[in-house]
Amino acid sequence: MKTVSGAELRHAMRRLASPVTVVTSCSESEIRGITIGSFASTSLEPALVSFNLSRETPMLPLLEKASAFAVHFLRSDQVSLSEAFAVPDRSGDEQFVNVSYHLDQRGLPVLDNVLARLVCTVEALFAAGDHTIVLGRVGEVYEGEPGEPLVYFKRGYHTVGDALSVSTDLPSDGDAADTP
Repeated sequence: MKTVSGAELRHAMRRLASPVTVVTSCSESEIRGITIGSFASTSLEPALVSFNLSRETPMLPLLEKASAFAVHFLRSDQVSLSEAFAVPDRSGDEQFVNVSYHLDQRGLPVLDNVLARLVCTVEALFAAGDHTIVLGRVGEVYEGEPGEPLVYFKRGYHTVGDALSVSTDLPSDGDAADTP
């Protein structure tokens, strides 16, 4: 099998919509956040989530020693919030300027007015090429404000559209017992 370049993979991945989340964490002397487009639910039992970080990001050393991190699901009207945490060379303090947040009982910066928030502990970190996969154990779930989710697709921000009707010959869950 031929080797695919990073540019080829990036081009193909632009055809897949990704959720836009912001991960925040803290150390004794710093708070920091980062916009993540690789967020995924990994396991339900136990409740685990994952995302990828470039090995060059300032967030990685912080997560390596952090006791907790928060994942924030952004609303479609929170593009500016995504952008605030997307610039890697800003200091943690610069990232939070003009951002509505508070520190929880652990000192963890949590963003206000998001769709939902998960508070996690680092379960494991895995080296994967030029990135690190962060596996987090979900300890708290907060349902936030109503709204539509923010997604990233074809190099731009979007939201979800109308629900599509499903037309299939497959039986519905209620009909499953009636099938041979």
